[in-house]
Amino acid sequence: MTTRTPIAIVGMSVFFPGARDLDSYWRNIVDGVDAITEVPAGRWDEEFYAPDGPKRADRVYCRRGGFVDQDTEFDLARFGIMPTSVAGTEPDQLIALQVAHQSIADAGGEAVLPADRQRVGVVLGRGGYLTPGLVRLDQRVRTANQVVRTLRELAPELDDARLEQVRAAFADQLGPEQPESAIGLVPNLAASRVANRLDLRGPAYTVDAACASSLVAVDHAVRELGAGRCDVMLAGGVHHCHDITLWSVFSQLGALSPSERIRPLHRDADGVLIGEGTGIVVLKRLADAERDGDRVYAVVSGTGVASDGRSSSLFNPDPGGQIRAVRQAWQAAGLDPAAPDAIGLLEAHGTATAAGDRAELTTVAEVFGPADGERAAIGSVKSNIGHTMPAAGIAGLIKAALAIHHQVLPPTLHCDDPNPALETTRFAPLAEARPWKAPQTGAPRRAGVNAFGFGGINAHVVLEQPATVPATRTAGLVVTEPERVLRLAAPDAAGLAALLDREDSAVLAAGLDERTAVDEPARLGIVDPTERRLTLARKAVLRGKPWRGRSDVWFSPSPLLGAAGGRTAFLFPGLEAEFEPRVTDLAAWLGQEWTLGSDARVGDVGRHGAAVFQLGRMLDTSLRRLGVVPDAVAGHSVGEWTAMACGGIHAADEVDAFLAGFDPDALQVPGAAFAVLGMTADEVLQVLGERTDVVLSHDNAPNQSMICGPEEAVGEIVLAMRARGVIGQVLPFRSGFHTPMLAPYLDPIRRAAQTYTLHPQTTPVWSATTVAPYPDEPEAVEELFVRHLLEPVRFRLMISAMYDAGFRAFVQLGAGQLGSLVDSTLSHQEHLTVSAHASARDSLAQLRRVVTALWVDGGSPDCVPLLATAGTGTTPAAAPAPSARAAAGRGVRLDLGGALVSLPQQARGVLSGAVGGPAVTGEPVLARLARAGGHHPVAAELSALLHETASVANELIGARAGRAAPAGRVAVPRGPVRPPARPAAVPAGAPAAPAVPAALRFGVEEMPYLLDHCFFRQRPDWPDDADRWPIVPATTVITRLMQVAEQAVPGRRAVAVHGVRLQKWIVAIPAVEVPLSVTRLTADRVEVVLEGTSRAIVELAPRYADPAEPWTFDPATERTPALRAEQLYTERWMFHGPRFQGVSELTAIGDHHVRGILTAPGAPGALMDNVGQLLGYWIMDRLTERTTVFPVGMDRITFHGAEPPAGERLECLIRITGVTDTTLVADMQLVHRGRVWAQFSGWADRRFDTDQGIRAVDRFPGANTLSTARPEGWSVVHERWPDLATRELIMRNMLGSAERQGYEELSPVRRRQWLLGRIAAKDAVRGLLWDEGAGDVYPAEVAVRNDDTGRPYARGVHGREVGDLVVSIAHRAETGVAIARRGPCGIDVEVVTERPRTTVAAACGAAELALFDATVAGSAEDEAVWFTRFWAAKEAVAKQRGTGLRGRPADYEVVAADDGRLRVVIEGAAHEVRVSRLTNPPGLPEREYVVAWTTGTDETGERHGH
Repeated sequence: MTTRTPIAIVGMSVFFPGARDLDSYWRNIVDGVDAITEVPAGRWDEEFYAPDGPKRADRVYCRRGGFVDQDTEFDLARFGIMPTSVAGTEPDQLIALQVAHQSIADAGGEAVLPADRQRVGVVLGRGGYLTPGLVRLDQRVRTANQVVRTLRELAPELDDARLEQVRAAFADQLGPEQPESAIGLVPNLAASRVANRLDLRGPAYTVDAACASSLVAVDHAVRELGAGRCDVMLAGGVHHCHDITLWSVFSQLGALSPSERIRPLHRDADGVLIGEGTGIVVLKRLADAERDGDRVYAVVSGTGVASDGRSSSLFNPDPGGQIRAVRQAWQAAGLDPAAPDAIGLLEAHGTATAAGDRAELTTVAEVFGPADGERAAIGSVKSNIGHTMPAAGIAGLIKAALAIHHQVLPPTLHCDDPNPALETTRFAPLAEARPWKAPQTGAPRRAGVNAFGFGGINAHVVLEQPATVPATRTAGLVVTEPERVLRLAAPDAAGLAALLDREDSAVLAAGLDERTAVDEPARLGIVDPTERRLTLARKAVLRGKPWRGRSDVWFSPSPLLGAAGGRTAFLFPGLEAEFEPRVTDLAAWLGQEWTLGSDARVGDVGRHGAAVFQLGRMLDTSLRRLGVVPDAVAGHSVGEWTAMACGGIHAADEVDAFLAGFDPDALQVPGAAFAVLGMTADEVLQVLGERTDVVLSHDNAPNQSMICGPEEAVGEIVLAMRARGVIGQVLPFRSGFHTPMLAPYLDPIRRAAQTYTLHPQTTPVWSATTVAPYPDEPEAVEELFVRHLLEPVRFRLMISAMYDAGFRAFVQLGAGQLGSLVDSTLSHQEHLTVSAHASARDSLAQLRRVVTALWVDGGSPDCVPLLATAGTGTTPAAAPAPSARAAAGRGVRLDLGGALVSLPQQARGVLSGAVGGPAVTGEPVLARLARAGGHHPVAAELSALLHETASVANELIGARAGRAAPAGRVAVPRGPVRPPARPAAVPAGAPAAPAVPAALRFGVEEMPYLLDHCFFRQRPDWPDDADRWPIVPATTVITRLMQVAEQAVPGRRAVAVHGVRLQKWIVAIPAVEVPLSVTRLTADRVEVVLEGTSRAIVELAPRYADPAEPWTFDPATERTPALRAEQLYTERWMFHGPRFQGVSELTAIGDHHVRGILTAPGAPGALMDNVGQLLGYWIMDRLTERTTVFPVGMDRITFHGAEPPAGERLECLIRITGVTDTTLVADMQLVHRGRVWAQFSGWADRRFDTDQGIRAVDRFPGANTLSTARPEGWSVVHERWPDLATRELIMRNMLGSAERQGYEELSPVRRRQWLLGRIAAKDAVRGLLWDEGAGDVYPAEVAVRNDDTGRPYARGVHGREVGDLVVSIAHRAETGVAIARRGPCGIDVEVVTERPRTTVAAACGAAELALFDATVAGSAEDEAVWFTRFWAAKEAVAKQRGTGLRGRPADYEVVAADDGRLRVVIEGAAHEVRVSRLTNPPGLPEREYVVAWTTGTDETGERHGH
């Protein structure tokens, strides 16, 4: 415990997954961004990932975590660090330096530091992990020599020279040895390097307290400030270790999440995901900060640190030590943590392990006490970025400080079903961000931050809002502009599609002025038209069906409003359970003051109702100002009062007066409770029967009703309905509104009704009581005003009646989800629903969406008042620190990887003939090793081990299954597979089974029908079937598993398959034998596992069970499909060949189902594969993105007879049961002659990212490219594929067999850019051939190779003639370029980066340097762009000459330059070089390039002497 003066946080900076700077970090937190991804290539090798493999230290069952790989380029030269020293330095030290620099910039720059640098220190939390630099050193020193020793022991005939060749080749892959950089591996240098480079002369050291390290560092820094030894301290944590050894430790402990999701505080939290990152804060004494006018994010008012001491285990967290640390911090702050309003936010340690969360919630309940009123928020940023180990505490502290600063309570992810232990605390997690209301007691907003370290070291920090907010030294003005809206209109959808069939820039340029009136009926509107939204719009328009609002895109082929005659209604919500008004900018635009809402407690009819009323009126005023005048208004529950005021019946000031003087307690039915049920009103009435204590209060929608009654009785009904599978929840309202129970308490309402002055309606008002417009007679209005509180809300019936009366557009004016009730009610009718309020943005911005939506559907709103807001908003804000993003790409990319080393190809022949005699040409290495086993026992054992390992370590493509096996399952021992085949084992005590094979063989020789299940299309006469990539269908694998089970248990047939998990494709060329294991679980169930690829439990029985009835679908919910079945194959929407083409008829399709006819093919598994094809059609038709899918599992398949023979027709019925961004789940029935033959439950597909370009190449590779052909004659490709699986698919589609072998021989780090270069080169060559009149040219027909000097060249393959041509390739970062010509050419691409002046001088001669300086001086472009042009031009000429720069760039002299051309002279010959600037497309890291290309000497042939 430390008692101290308050300490201010005046600056902060971060580098975490998905967030290179503070702004993006906060934005990701508030927006709920999940930055967890799969392990990037090069971090560790995929062979370590084996979720179903043996439990060994070198195998892990999880491969998802938080990574920063996309953002690891830093400009280190400004710190005086030379690029040549970076490779030997721990990357985390350099990252810490960058983040520390940014944190000081955020605090105001150098001015925040005292003149006496002895009074500035830095303390960083850092663990003693095997970090990337140490890994490389260990590989060089230990592993290289271990390889040599093992080879010497296995093959003593190897001489020292050859062993040294192996060692040297191994070491060479680690880069050059640099003894002077070894000091960079000293752990404490993470802090010392910061102090050295930034000239901080106070204390500088690291602390290691496991996961509590960074908060312990903050505690140390606070004590330095409190003792007066320092005036400014930097404190934080750094962790950039994803070495496989760390993963191995967590895997062996079972601490990693088997589901590969980190869910802190969730009921089913099953483990942690490892993250990485760095965060640093700048601390000053609060008094000093206020004196100096610093911006203060938050105040550190107390810290506490304690250990568990003696406890039952070092590995299990002990609440005792945690409680002591937390209480110490609050005691230091002079506060009672259990007092009301003591805390509004707790940033939990939240590891998402069962033991960790349980212990922490015990601590929280003990220290902070139970709930007493509204619950405070609890969360963990680990749900966004993973567990950043020693940096975890600072990640949480910065999140909490930003929450205080922005007065926003942030959400926590993946906590939809909170841990029950939270009920004993005063905290609850939030699913969405919401404003942080100031405590009513006047206390400051306050947060606590936990960090509990492995081994029992615990830390806690108390933060609070500063009592005063000094003027920030960096204050400035922020000018706001409305978001751009793209409007397009055409006579029909085809016309719109034509407008969109251009480059994004051309589409944007063609957008209509929002003030322009148009007559065309087909319209498109996009708010903030990003590349992704434009892609989505193209797909929606091509489908030709209305698209209303998802992703801020609206499209209508024909209008609902305007000339079409549809009417518009305003709908006002009532008391919503979620009420977070977002109206600050809107109120300023209207010139009004938003006075309510901060204390509008949910369920408080007075204050909550007043805020709802004011919000609705404000939105009504706003829309009418924009020319949106409703044809009627209506409300839900007490929202009808707002409708009455906006419709003119009541004067707004009278309603205000009533609500202001209203006592909420006067209108509550004691003991009453409401509950919502996922049932129709008729179903609810059937359940209630003759009961009078509980009544129907709301008929909201076809799938939602509400009941009201005594709390206990309502709770019982909810539980009973849940038991029947009905969703139900008790709500936080106690008013008894809309029920007869309210009658004794209605006097205040009656008096109000009698005192209100009634006016004629200016806008018709509809009643949800009578399901009709309000009457005109005053007496009838007064009566209905009271009736409406005693009778059910008939909202569903009212919406249906309004639709029948011609209303087509429904605009929600208020918070909540009222629009979803309209959508549910009108799910089968064309209509528009849009809300004028959204929780994600201020209502002023949301009005842009409303105006866009109404215009698209034929309305004529006036957007001019919104456009007039441009530039008027001025909000004081701290000037941002120099952009960390701007620094990206201006220097050295740090290598955070720790992958295994592969020897270069030329070094792999040094052992030829040393093991087992001479090598057989073309014989695989493992086969040679197996042959050697005949006379080397050690080699035999090694061969068996490697054969087994190889089957597991194939690179994983597609989805995977969890590692955990159901309890009680008996595992079969698995050993090396050696001929002869052995029977798979069954547990002791199980009935003896006949022999089953030890492995199953898959190949096109045995299974020729697989040639019709090839992923990739090649030229019709293509001789190499491997290039087509024949894959064993998942359903064929399932069929084989069933056959094996039947073989293992004779006399029984497979009647069902359970728990199918599909982990990896089985490739059929070359043929492969996959090890097989069979486990008899019970008398009728057998688990069959194809090692590393698939598994299932097969149920066996003497006979099939009787089937259920076939499903039926309401014809009103479906339509005729747009495609014919044969088009699926002729137009290449499906890749399947004739023996798998069984979809014969597309019968009907609906929003959640599809029907078709299948004709059973003859190939094993093909009939079930056709089911997946029909599901694929639904995905293509109904979804606009992520439409590439592959099956990953099935919960259950039940069979009710033998498989129908080939040629039989079956009806296939598919019901979609769930769709998320990454998965799709469906159930199916196959009906044969009126009887269900097979039923599938829980068929799960994984959805992959793709785009139109990739899909076009998949369908017609001979006529499409992944690259973009530039008019200047070169091709460029950007790495648009987001994951390893997609990259592997693209690689196989683009490369032929020999090229794929070369790709596999590369290290994982090199593969990405090498592939980009090959794609660009092939596309450039194919483009040249197309220009010369060639027909289809497939990527595999063009091979790009390198000659002995490394220069690329292209050759035709398998009969393709390309002639004499020259190819030049370049690639950088995420971009590859290439040029192909019938003559000399050269091309280069370089990232625009700032270079030291010494680099510029070294690359240029004296005259050239003078030209360079003069060019920069006369240009608006900076020196970085111009030097990149000069350098790229030199490289392009050197490539054209076939020599490369050879380390002598100054020999290539630029003698003339403008922004489009340069002239380069070498050896007296002048070369004209053209240059162009290029940027990464959206979705990739922000990066700018220069491309330079040349086609020989200049046109004059001029030679220059020197």
